[in-house]
Amino acid sequence: MNDLELFNRLARLARPAHTEYVPLTDLNTPFPETGLDSMDGLMLSIFYGDIYGVPDEIAKEFVFETPAQLLDLIKQHKTMEPESVDAALERVKW
Repeated sequence: MNDLELFNRLARLARPAHTEYVPLTDLNTPFPETGLDSMDGLMLSIFYGDIYGVPDEIAKEFVFETPAQLLDLIKQHKTMEPESVDAALERVKW
């Protein structure tokens, strides 16, 4: 599965409808440089939790500086693995 594609698609879901999101080209981009805010980061944590089977109470507590770090934390606690980006997005509850 393409982690960068999944992050960019989830980031579009996390952003309010009236703002634009510029897709990342590197998951090691510092979070403040992504154009996303702390609420977006929380939503991304929850979305990833839905996808990888991480309970909300755990996913909400993650502290990360880059999208790659968030993904590493999620994968450390995962209980399932999606087969594709599309399958992952089907698991998102929003």
